[in-house]
Amino acid sequence: MLKINGKSVELCPVIPVKKDDIVTLDVAAGGHWYGHGFNHNQPYPLEKGCIDNSAFAVNNIQCPIWMCSAGYVFFADTFDLIKVKMNTTNTRNELEIIGANDFNLKIFSANDLPTAWRKFTSSINWRRPTPAPELIGDSLFCTWTQYPRAITGPRIVSMAKEIRERGYPCSTIIIDDRWEANFGELEFGADFPNPDQMIDELHKMDFKVILWVTPFINNDSKYFSSLAENGSLVRSADGKGAAEFRWWGGTAGLIDLTTPQGAEWYRNKLVKLKNKLGVDGFKIDGGDAKYMPSPATSSWGKFPGPSGFSDILLETFEKIAPGMCETRTAWMSQNRNIIWRLGGKDSHWGDDNGLKALVNLSLHLSLAGYDILIPDMVPGRVQTMDSSMALPTDELMIRWTEASVLMPLVQFSYYPWNYAENTNAAVLQFARLHKALQQYIVDSANDMTAPLIRPLWFDEPGNRGLYEICDEFLLGKDLLVCPIMDENVTKRDITLPNGEWLDAWTGESCAAGTISGHPAPCPGIPLFVRAENIELFETINPILKKIVCGSIESGVITATHQCGLDRDLSVTG
Repeated sequence: MLKINGKSVELCPVIPVKKDDIVTLDVAAGGHWYGHGFNHNQPYPLEKGCIDNSAFAVNNIQCPIWMCSAGYVFFADTFDLIKVKMNTTNTRNELEIIGANDFNLKIFSANDLPTAWRKFTSSINWRRPTPAPELIGDSLFCTWTQYPRAITGPRIVSMAKEIRERGYPCSTIIIDDRWEANFGELEFGADFPNPDQMIDELHKMDFKVILWVTPFINNDSKYFSSLAENGSLVRSADGKGAAEFRWWGGTAGLIDLTTPQGAEWYRNKLVKLKNKLGVDGFKIDGGDAKYMPSPATSSWGKFPGPSGFSDILLETFEKIAPGMCETRTAWMSQNRNIIWRLGGKDSHWGDDNGLKALVNLSLHLSLAGYDILIPDMVPGRVQTMDSSMALPTDELMIRWTEASVLMPLVQFSYYPWNYAENTNAAVLQFARLHKALQQYIVDSANDMTAPLIRPLWFDEPGNRGLYEICDEFLLGKDLLVCPIMDENVTKRDITLPNGEWLDAWTGESCAAGTISGHPAPCPGIPLFVRAENIELFETINPILKKIVCGSIESGVITATHQCGLDRDLSVTG
């Protein structure tokens, strides 16, 4: 099953791998494959698609972990770049791993994959984040896609009041990009003349405040020169000034958290935001290997490897606001008390970073130990990547909501009330459904023997027919979720795992097996509760009954709010 440089190698717990050695795993012999993390085209299982990454390092949440249904977990223990290929022209039916430096390949094996998975999670002392229970049940609201570059203090307060008036179960507002005077200064700009008063007003409305931050500081910032001079920024290789790089917000330096002065400056700025202004937590952006100066042109206090910086960054936030920070970047940080967030998803149906990718990636990341997660924003990034894109249809808004509220956390950004009242009314009830699941999710998270978002095969590893199912998942052990991820679909086949199940909408009892052509109106996601958990059924069924099933037509767009980055802000906000 395993070859190094073309020669078969006996599987053992630790295999030393030299720089540039070619590690090859037989995909067919492994059965079905999972792990890896973010891939723009997101197959599930992995062998259904192609991976071709010549510089695999932290980019959103990724991890050098691959596991297969034959009962093996393979872990490339490194923070250096590796090359990963699967099912490319030259690696058909093979998973190929090549390290830029020496590393250990650690292998965990058992008679079945769930048992091997438990060996792996035990080896890394895996523990879940512990956010406050109300955060798990929350409908987080973020400013980004509604007002990508036009947020002000009054606008945010107005937004908070509208959330309250609309009745959404929200206790947390995320102030995203464009609150700073200049990127990286970590100080409110002119559009927020009294930020302490704004935060105090939000607190009085029972909102916590999370603030978007990065480890970058733009080269036109008032602090850039002094930070470059005293070594708080990663230096250029010749030691003369900061090593600059491009990111989506301009040209910047990277705070060098491996130096005492860099770590102290950054920490002091964050603590001031928290202690003086009352900010409750942080939305962490950046930390990717691609958003830092090249090692060839830079000099660090202590270079942590391309994928090591992100964990140092997360450790900083974990100490300042444990359980109240969320990030879209991680490599091997499963033990951090940080909430995980899927990288931005595009507002369409596909597995090429759309709705299907959201579900597929959530399953992969949960198996990798990142299961207290936010499936990014409902309903995706809307027009912030391409302002000429059509707005999401009402149907996509509903289907995205249905899938998201049945995951550990949910976040809205393009506001549901942009749509017609029947669409907003359905979204509101689904938000209330998520709130009602709060205690169930919290209780389920106490079980460390299985991922919180678990594939159907996890509890039935001997059922080979379950390993390819990518359009169903269990939240905890008692809630079966069957999302609709294609346009104009109102029926679908359902696979019910072992046991007796109750249709969450009707209460009808269903036995294990296949249901053909089960109704799936929009709204009306097929949802089943294990019959023995009658309390869970009685919690969610009354809320589902308030949703008018089938009230949304396919292809209709009732929203009009345009939010692309380059729009006339005086007109669109």
